[in-house]
Amino acid sequence: MQSYFNLESIPEFTQDTVVTFGVFDGLHIGHQEVLDKVRERATADKLASVLFGFYPHPLTYLAPDKCPPVLMCLPKRIEILEQLGFDIAIFVNFNEKIASMSPYTFVENILQKLCRAKHVVVGYACQFGKDREGNAELLESIGQQSGFGVSIVPPTQLNGFPVHSTRIREAIARGDLGLASQLLGRNYSMSGTIVRGDGRGRQIGFPTANIEPGEQICPPNGVYAIRAKLTNKWFDGVLNIGTRPTFDGTKFQVESHLFNFDEIVYGETIEICFIEKIRNERKFSDMQALVQQIQRDIAVANEILTQ
Repeated sequence: MQSYFNLESIPEFTQDTVVTFGVFDGLHIGHQEVLDKVRERATADKLASVLFGFYPHPLTYLAPDKCPPVLMCLPKRIEILEQLGFDIAIFVNFNEKIASMSPYTFVENILQKLCRAKHVVVGYACQFGKDREGNAELLESIGQQSGFGVSIVPPTQLNGFPVHSTRIREAIARGDLGLASQLLGRNYSMSGTIVRGDGRGRQIGFPTANIEPGEQICPPNGVYAIRAKLTNKWFDGVLNIGTRPTFDGTKFQVESHLFNFDEIVYGETIEICFIEKIRNERKFSDMQALVQQIQRDIAVANEILTQ
């Protein structure tokens, strides 16, 4: 798959395409319906499949105070699109140039000239162009005038409600990992760089890999059974989210203890998949009580992860 991250770096395409566009945060089961339609159409018409996306979220430019936390970092989006067999992925910053485009200009300059779209697939609620004046119906009308086809994918529903990224964020924020995984079509995960902590975990016999989640949404504070991908290998483990009240901590931290792993890997990227919450974070009377609880947490995590 070819990947591009700014408009200026994109070469002239050598064939016509089927395109979808949007934010695609989470690449959830609703997004997957759109992506499946793109690939099906591209295969049937012998065209290239293209996703034109925005990263970070357009609200970081339009209204930073209203920008939601991130469900999926950019490298993970690229990884999944490659697994899905897309030919081209484009993720660009939403800026003044794009924000000022009318719906007609966006279609002409981005979809037709840049992406060589012969067919465009969008979700039912798509919005585009200056002040979000464009919608699926207008796109269909422009397509009829300009000679490209348009497919509008109806809402994907789960438990009687439409699937969308906001619903997933709300589920994660309240700790409903089961619903989040149903909506995503996979366990919720976050990725980050392993950073140096204060070494307390190693001192008490449970070395940890600390990560900076950045703008990614975290589940509520507590201890979780996890699976982690590190150096292209998967490990079972436990993870603590919170401030470590036993140590009178105040700094928010995300720290994982991986089973059968004891290497120094600062600077490496780790992906944490949340499987199930074990317990809430709490303060212990002394170090021995904390160590005993961690041992119980590990036993519970092993039981969860071997089911």
